[in-house]
Amino acid sequence: MNGASVAPDVSSKASSSDDADKIKHHLCSRFLKKRPPDIYGQRHAIESSKCVSDSLRLLEKEIIKLPDDLRAGLDQAAVFCPELLTKEHRLMFLRCEQFNVDLAASRLAKYWNKRIELFEGAAFRPLSTEHTRDEDRKEMSIAFLRLLPDTDGTGRCNIYIDPRVLEGKEYNNEGMVRAAWLTLHEALETESTQQKGVVFLVYLEGALLRHFDRTLVKHLANSIRGILPVRVSAIHMFYAPYLFEVLFDVVSMLLGDRLTKRIKLYSDDEQTVIHDKLMDFGIFPSRLPSELGGGLRFADDGKWKNCVSEECIKDSSRK
Repeated sequence: MNGASVAPDVSSKASSSDDADKIKHHLCSRFLKKRPPDIYGQRHAIESSKCVSDSLRLLEKEIIKLPDDLRAGLDQAAVFCPELLTKEHRLMFLRCEQFNVDLAASRLAKYWNKRIELFEGAAFRPLSTEHTRDEDRKEMSIAFLRLLPDTDGTGRCNIYIDPRVLEGKEYNNEGMVRAAWLTLHEALETESTQQKGVVFLVYLEGALLRHFDRTLVKHLANSIRGILPVRVSAIHMFYAPYLFEVLFDVVSMLLGDRLTKRIKLYSDDEQTVIHDKLMDFGIFPSRLPSELGGGLRFADDGKWKNCVSEECIKDSSRK
């Protein structure tokens, strides 16, 4: 031996560390323990504290690997509102992607880019329906997306849509997208909705061609799909007119294949039949809007009210 010191093999150690991370990545996502498929055919992760902590750590490493342009919005958020980038915030994206850290990192970055694009300076403050910007109050009052109270029997938030509310209304598409984001963020405040997803209830009886704003639907779909940490479990559509069959291909193109497969149509069913079918999904008549023969009515103040009077039941009956 000549007494010369031997430099440590740093690259070997880094490679070993990367390999260990990859193994943990697989354990946290692809081989994650999941519950059996539920009524919607979805499986949900069994969240252990170790899986959550490992996934959060690995998520940070994946974020660093993202291209600078993709990470731009997230980097701004780290400067201007670091208090919003909490463990709970990141966990929403992991849950949405079933703890696949690669996909979660990409979605988180796209989310902040879109959030800043939509809300500008207000993006760095908490998003809430209670703090609507003055310029968006008109779109918010239209209530195109209406979050039903509480969750259904499966733990999911339900969002009611009636396209007829657009009748005669003037609105800005970006303002409508911002209003939708605020509603969906309110739904995401419920942990079980983060884990299991949301369910849309779309009432189409009496809907006409002028009620289908394809541009608005495209804006909404493009601002949500692959961006917001929202899992869509199903889109229940009620009393779709013949017109809808004509537009279905267009709707499918706007929503994409995955969401289109989650559409469930109820065309000629009586309300009692619909109620029976929805109860299989944990959605009970008492928490349905009055248009569907349920116990809720959307009041002028933008709140859902219990609707139990004979007059309300009469108004909700199908003609």
